[in-house]
This record gives sequence, structure tokens and C-alpha cells, in this order.
Amino acid sequence: MRYLVAVLVVLLAACAEPALSPNPTRSPTPSATATIPSRDFTDIVVAPEAAPPGTTYNGTGQGRPVLTEVVVSGRDAQFLALPGFVDGRYNTFSGEGGALLSLALRFDTVQHSEQAFDLFLEEFGSADGYGLDSDAPAGLGDEGTCAEGPVPTPLGEEAICLWRNGTLVLIAGGAMDADDMHAIAEGMDARAR
Repeated sequence: MRYLVAVLVVLLAACAEPALSPNPTRSPTPSATATIPSRDFTDIVVAPEAAPPGTTYNGTGQGRPVLTEVVVSGRDAQFLALPGFVDGRYNTFSGEGGALLSLALRFDTVQHSEQAFDLFLEEFGSADGYGLDSDAPAGLGDEGTCAEGPVPTPLGEEAICLWRNGTLVLIAGGAMDADDMHAIAEGMDARAR
């Protein structure tokens, strides 16, 4: 099962959207350091009992290690050093219906969540990371992107959405149809409000 979770993480991250610089369409915030409350992580990530069709719940990860769950570039230390990290959680699912990683990270301020978002965006776009080349807006939260494409993992084709909602950085990704993945991301985004 641990191998399956590791494969899912790599695959999910491989579908993320790249942009090697901060998102120019970032929504202005009243205060870059204002803390924005959000619901509990168990209400935001896809719940074990809400597994997508054709999948079953595999497991959960929590706390600081979640920061590196989708990092493949070897820059784990940069992610673990992100300022203002409060907590994180992911749930994973797999089966004949595909694979899913549903991940939420909370930071103490909007400014810190923006820094984290930019670092994840760089991971998904860099040659050392996933090397995805898509800049389609996700239409989620305050800023974000969705991408799909082939990835160098056993799952092959992946779809992933990465976005920021206030002090949260959210990821939904895996081996699923891009429209299905976007619908999952929309559900997470709605629960994060």
C-alpha cells in the first residue's frame, strides 16, 4: 500500500500546471498577512466514504510530511522550510476508476500561502519536477491551474489541479479524466470556503 501511495503522489504531481513565476492573475487580498479561517481538513479533502466511482480509500497522511508528498525534484528541504506552515492532510484512492490524491495545506497568512503556491507551481513546471507546460486557469479559489498529460510513472496519463484559496493550498490529481478531476477540485474548493 505504501508503494501505491508513493506512485499516486508522483503521478498526481506530474499532472500539475507549471508557471515558473508568481501567477500574474493573483487576486488582490485585503491584507497579505491576514489569516483567513477555513473548515477542518477532514471536511475539505475527499472523505474516505466519498471515494470516486470505481475507487477505494487507500490512506491518509497528515502534518509536516504532507509538504513533500508531491515533490519529485529532490528539493524537499525547500518545501519543508516554507514559512507559516500550520497543518496538512491528504487522502488517497485507487481502483479500476483511476487514482486520486486529495491534498490540503494550511498556512498562517495569505502571504505565506502565496509563497507556497508559487513553489508548488514551480515544482510542477520545472524540468527537475514534472515539466508540465500548461497555463490554463483552474477557475478555483483565488488563483490556480489545472493540467493533464503523460507522466513518467506506471499510471501514464494524469490530470491535476493546483490552487490557492485564502490561506489554503489545495491539490487534486491522479489518473482520471480531466473533467472528473476538475469536478473533484470544485467540490474541495466549495468545502474550503
